[in-house]
Amino acid sequence: MKITKLKQKMTTLALGALLLAGAGCSSMQSRTVLHQDGPYPGVRSLGQNYPKADWGAARYPAMLIDLPFSAVFDTLALPLDSLD
Repeated sequence: MKITKLKQKMTTLALGALLLAGAGCSSMQSRTVLHQDGPYPGVRSLGQNYPKADWGAARYPAMLIDLPFSAVFDTLALPLDSLD
Protein backbone atom coordinates (compact mmCIF):
# COMPACT_ATOMS: atom_id res chain seq x y z
CA MET A 1 0.00 0.00 0.00
CA LYS A 2 2.85 2.41 0.76
CA ILE A 3 4.45 1.71 -2.62
CA THR A 4 1.23 2.64 -4.43
CA LYS A 5 1.05 6.00 -2.64
CA LEU A 6 4.70 6.64 -3.43
CA LYS A 7 4.14 5.86 -7.11
CA GLN A 8 1.13 8.15 -7.17
CA LYS A 9 3.09 11.00 -5.57
CA MET A 10 6.03 10.51 -7.96
CA THR A 11 3.70 10.49 -10.97
CA THR A 12 2.00 13.66 -9.80
CA LEU A 13 5.34 15.33 -9.18
CA ALA A 14 6.68 14.32 -12.60
CA LEU A 15 3.58 15.58 -14.41
CA GLY A 16 3.70 18.85 -12.50
CA ALA A 17 7.37 19.33 -13.37
CA LEU A 18 6.66 18.66 -17.03
CA LEU A 19 3.82 21.17 -17.05
CA LEU A 20 5.95 23.83 -15.41
CA ALA A 21 8.88 23.19 -17.73
CA GLY A 22 6.72 23.26 -20.83
CA ALA A 23 4.74 26.32 -19.83
CA GLY A 24 7.72 28.55 -19.27
CA CYS A 25 10.20 26.96 -21.61
CA SER A 26 11.96 29.51 -23.76
CA SER A 27 12.18 26.99 -26.61
CA MET A 28 8.42 26.67 -26.83
CA GLN A 29 7.92 30.42 -26.78
CA SER A 30 10.61 30.97 -29.42
CA ARG A 31 8.96 28.52 -31.78
CA THR A 32 5.32 29.46 -31.24
CA VAL A 33 5.21 33.17 -30.37
CA LEU A 34 8.42 34.56 -31.85
CA HIS A 35 8.57 32.16 -34.84
CA GLN A 36 12.34 31.95 -34.77
CA ASP A 37 14.19 29.59 -37.07
CA GLY A 38 17.55 27.91 -36.95
CA PRO A 39 19.20 25.73 -34.35
CA TYR A 40 18.71 26.37 -30.64
CA PRO A 41 16.23 29.27 -30.85
CA GLY A 42 15.23 28.91 -27.20
CA VAL A 43 18.76 29.18 -25.90
CA ARG A 44 19.61 32.04 -28.27
CA SER A 45 16.61 34.11 -27.22
CA LEU A 46 16.57 33.58 -23.45
CA GLY A 47 17.05 37.29 -22.75
CA GLN A 48 14.30 38.23 -25.19
CA ASN A 49 11.85 35.76 -23.66
CA TYR A 50 12.37 37.14 -20.16
CA PRO A 51 12.02 40.94 -20.48
CA LYS A 52 13.33 42.90 -17.53
CA ALA A 53 10.16 45.01 -17.34
CA ASP A 54 8.00 41.92 -16.79
CA TRP A 55 10.32 39.84 -14.62
CA GLY A 56 12.28 42.39 -12.59
CA ALA A 57 14.68 40.81 -10.07
CA ALA A 58 13.42 37.30 -10.88
CA ARG A 59 14.67 37.55 -14.47
CA TYR A 60 18.12 35.99 -14.02
CA PRO A 61 17.04 33.15 -11.71
CA ALA A 62 14.22 32.31 -14.14
CA MET A 63 16.66 32.30 -17.04
CA LEU A 64 19.04 30.00 -15.15
CA ILE A 65 16.22 27.59 -14.35
CA ASP A 66 14.95 27.66 -17.94
CA LEU A 67 18.35 27.22 -19.61
CA PRO A 68 18.76 23.44 -19.09
CA PHE A 69 15.18 22.73 -20.14
CA SER A 70 15.54 24.86 -23.26
CA ALA A 71 18.88 23.27 -24.13
CA VAL A 72 17.44 19.75 -23.86
CA PHE A 73 14.32 20.63 -25.84
CA ASP A 74 16.33 22.45 -28.51
CA THR A 75 18.64 19.43 -28.82
CA LEU A 76 15.70 17.07 -29.21
CA ALA A 77 14.11 19.38 -31.79
CA LEU A 78 17.34 19.83 -33.75
CA PRO A 79 16.36 17.35 -36.51
CA LEU A 80 13.11 19.27 -37.06
CA ASP A 81 14.93 22.60 -37.04
CA SER A 82 17.30 21.40 -39.75
CA LEU A 83 14.33 20.78 -42.08
CA ASP A 84 13.55 24.49 -42.34
